[in-house]
Amino acid sequence: MKNNWILLLVCCALIACNKKTINFSYSPTQPKAGQTIQFTNLSTAGEEWEWTFGDASTSTGKNPTKVYRQSGTYTITLKVDSKANLTATKSITVYDTIPNFSCSIENASTTGIPIFTDVIFKALVYNPYNYTVEYEWSITGTDGYQVLSPTRSGAELKLYFTKAVDKFGVKMKTKINEEVREIENSFKVIDVKTNSVMMMTSDSSYWYQRVFGSRAEEKKSLTDSELRGLVTQVQDTMQEYNGKLFTVDDLKSVEPELQGFVIAARKIYFRTKSGLFVANIDGSFTEPIWSGQILTECADAVNNRLYWAVKDSVMYMPLIGSENNKFTTTPTMLNETKNVVKLLIDKDKR
Repeated sequence: MKNNWILLLVCCALIACNKKTINFSYSPTQPKAGQTIQFTNLSTAGEEWEWTFGDASTSTGKNPTKVYRQSGTYTITLKVDSKANLTATKSITVYDTIPNFSCSIENASTTGIPIFTDVIFKALVYNPYNYTVEYEWSITGTDGYQVLSPTRSGAELKLYFTKAVDKFGVKMKTKINEEVREIENSFKVIDVKTNSVMMMTSDSSYWYQRVFGSRAEEKKSLTDSELRGLVTQVQDTMQEYNGKLFTVDDLKSVEPELQGFVIAARKIYFRTKSGLFVANIDGSFTEPIWSGQILTECADAVNNRLYWAVKDSVMYMPLIGSENNKFTTTPTMLNETKNVVKLLIDKDKR
């Protein structure tokens, strides 16, 4: 018995010895642009090293040095013996003696910032003596943006832009130990293609609204006659699914008062006089989504969303994913368009 315990202890010791730790450090910890940074390999194993420094430069040295010419935040990766499971990653912030700021979107100064995309401008302030720093951010050259940060006087500014613009400025003003500095960098906002919700109201007015994730542009008048024709033809009383044509009568077994429906991702979304519901494809686990009169509905399987119209607005929410059709998300208002009787998701990005 004693020998067994000795053998177990030896095995545990061997396992501990064979455990490989991949790690590294760098000095100084608050480097400046143009300053040499020493990387120290702290790994307990390995014969080959692959370093990537976040600016397209690399090294195969065990303890390399690196000089960044521009301030910013970079991701450093060390891979040992070309094995993905022997990897360590850290981020490093490179400062400038003159306060500057970075942009969370890579190459934003040249490629631009896409509309309706969150972007963070982060202050890069070299402050080794830990002085109190005061910040003041401002945007010039456009009014098409929404600030998401709780204040404009923090170390970073988070916002998104609602319209394209060829040139705008981001200005950061800092005060450190009574020294005030201002810096302004220029960017552009670019338009991107996306899907649209196309609508027809009871008075035969046509509208469309481009959707960007959880945000949307202001609705615009739909003038394209071909697209208008597609919206006019929309109906939710029949649908082909997996090669079979379903009608309202076919689905009366799911709900006798069913008036309209769409099928997506093996779920049936249907409207009755009392509201909007979801059920499994076999009719089981019927659950309510919305209470009240539903004018029309539409499921968008491309972007995993369900849209529906009530008397005074258009609503949406993600398609139901659970087997029992319980959902935790809250329906969200897309717009306040009244009396929408036709809904269509434009499958082509425009």
